[in-house]
Amino acid sequence: MSGPDPAIQLIFGPPPAGIDLTDSLTVAYDVVSCVVLGIAAASVGLRFYVRTMRGTNNLAIDDYFVVLGLFCTGALVATTLIAGAFDAGKHVWSTTLPRLMTLLKVVFAEPWVYAASVTSTKISVLLLYRRLFYTGDGDMLVINRIFTMMYWGATFFTCVYPLIMWIVMAVACRPLNFFWTQYAGATEGKCINYLQFFLIFGIVNMVNDVIILLVPIPRILKLHMNKRKKVSVAGIMLLGSFVCVASIVRIYYLTKLTTAIDITYILGPAFGWSSLEPSVAIIGACLPTFAPLFRGIRNKGSNSSGKGSHLVNLSATPNFLKQQSHFRIEESDEVELTNKSYFQGESRDGEGSVGSEDVERDIRGITVTSQVQVVSDRR
Repeated sequence: MSGPDPAIQLIFGPPPAGIDLTDSLTVAYDVVSCVVLGIAAASVGLRFYVRTMRGTNNLAIDDYFVVLGLFCTGALVATTLIAGAFDAGKHVWSTTLPRLMTLLKVVFAEPWVYAASVTSTKISVLLLYRRLFYTGDGDMLVINRIFTMMYWGATFFTCVYPLIMWIVMAVACRPLNFFWTQYAGATEGKCINYLQFFLIFGIVNMVNDVIILLVPIPRILKLHMNKRKKVSVAGIMLLGSFVCVASIVRIYYLTKLTTAIDITYILGPAFGWSSLEPSVAIIGACLPTFAPLFRGIRNKGSNSSGKGSHLVNLSATPNFLKQQSHFRIEESDEVELTNKSYFQGESRDGEGSVGSEDVERDIRGITVTSQVQVVSDRR
């Protein structure tokens, strides 16, 4: 194109002096969005492998919600790629009016997909919290009032978030196509200040991200662990804090969008960070489920070296238990995110026994016991 589209100049004015119309952010955000989505997909695959390894099926509803979140996030990344194909991330004076019309249709569609993506992912995280911290003794949420308020507050807003978003988008403009035709010179229509809505709702969504991030901390602090373990487990949970960072950066670009003239250039990062946020959330939601895999790798390394580990698979060593009158496993220097518990029963001859139930419990939740003791008394 020899120069800016006259129709674009009529709407947005002439380009500022010295602006490089070949400058583009599109490729960078497209590549990063696809790479992080790939990591999220690999994390979900690894999560399902860990949850079903050893021939057991420990899949729960939070696992299925994270898959739903992955599919929705894939659709969200697709909107980012389509937007980039129609000049999101490029200066508005380097596009044409027909291409801008198509881009604005993608802008209209994106919040619908974004709401589905972040909601399904957050529900997966909240269900994971419930599974990990459920005590089996009544409602886990009665145990800690702060946990209760934060958990149900985050759950409520997470569930109503997409409903509010979809309702507002459905009435954003009248007629609906005025959302994009207003830039083509249409005058018969009216829109709410949807850019301001995106900004305010983005801030509320970020606050909800922070609440979800902090929800497990009160429960972790009450676990029967030493302080170092509590800090380590809380740190693993807080690895999802990058979701809040992505949310903040997204809000920054939404703020710029409310006053920007060069809207297509700002839309590139806005689309990019909107798709990065749920991808990172999926990765964070899968991290606590990986511990059995890493423990298995560690134990294999320890077994091959013949030293350096004091963890013993009790279910595989019944003869050893029979030969020992007192046997203790110290795990005070281990930080694990699986519910590795040993079931102690008593056989007819009075000897401690360990059943196959131990193997099944090996990949379910967070360890809250730092010491396990098995005592066998001969009669």
